[in-house]
Amino acid sequence: MIYSWQKDLWERLLGQPGRLPHALLLAGPQGGGKMDFAQALAVRLLCETASGSMEACGKCPSCNWFSTGNHPDYRLIEPGGNEQEDPESESEATTQKKKSEQIRINQIRALDDFLGIGTHRQGARIIVIQPAEAMNQATANALLKMLEEPSPSTLFILVTNNKRRLLPTILSRCQTLNIPKPGITQALAWLRESGTPHAEELLAHAGGMPLAAVGEAENWERLDGFYRDLAQLELAGPVTIAGRWETWLKENKDGESAFDKRILVVWMQKWVFDLILMKLCGLAVFHAHKLQEVRAVAGRASIAALIDCYNELLRIKAVSQHPLNPRLFLEDMLSRYARAALSGR
Repeated sequence: MIYSWQKDLWERLLGQPGRLPHALLLAGPQGGGKMDFAQALAVRLLCETASGSMEACGKCPSCNWFSTGNHPDYRLIEPGGNEQEDPESESEATTQKKKSEQIRINQIRALDDFLGIGTHRQGARIIVIQPAEAMNQATANALLKMLEEPSPSTLFILVTNNKRRLLPTILSRCQTLNIPKPGITQALAWLRESGTPHAEELLAHAGGMPLAAVGEAENWERLDGFYRDLAQLELAGPVTIAGRWETWLKENKDGESAFDKRILVVWMQKWVFDLILMKLCGLAVFHAHKLQEVRAVAGRASIAALIDCYNELLRIKAVSQHPLNPRLFLEDMLSRYARAALSGR
């Protein structure tokens, strides 16, 4: 799918047939539709009838294979491979953690067979790697060898939320395309057309990224409760609020956790960031719809304590995926925030 804010980039990229590089890096903040752009580009280049800047036809054999996930000339590399550094020394839990967080070196090495034969449809061969920053140094070096000696008719598409985390040697061998962030008016129009409730509030909370706003829509009730709890912090106290937030963590969806500690830490980071911004220049980025509340809390806090709290939240976020006791984790985070929020009294 190509979104309205990506159409100019799409036209420029496909308006010159035969000039695509062997490696593209799609970069930009999360929630701007980079992966959708990568998928749309892949299916378009594999399509057997589309030409120029047309999108894929969706009807040819190649498009049908792609839609069912069985195209022989396409590979998607994501975290979750079977590579294990030392099978005898790693526990099952550690292995599962690595699967969820990293693109493993064997996933890249497995491309040797894919690249060593001709294409099945006598056309392009596409490899999408996302998020590219999930590669460790060994994995990135294995990919680098392939980028240095590209196979004919092969396009690597790397998708990243943070290109600064990639090796300079990887960056130097890719043509970087910065996926644009839509304007507020354009993003709001798209959200409303797609039927997203609370579009303006969610877009602000997502930093203006429309797809991130859509992802937050399912958490609207919790987000609204999050704000209420912060407003009642002095009355309810960190322990009571931590208990309420813990029930959110226990709610399941399709057998998997639908809500985790990291989401709450990120929400708290955004809130504290806006408190700092309000103290410094009277503005709020993520909570423009909560200006009165932000202004009231910021008025009770010292700027030094808020900055310290934000730095503490960065450290808390780094361990938020660890198997810590949820109640104690939340009580600790809320207690640190409470000290900062009331520090100006």
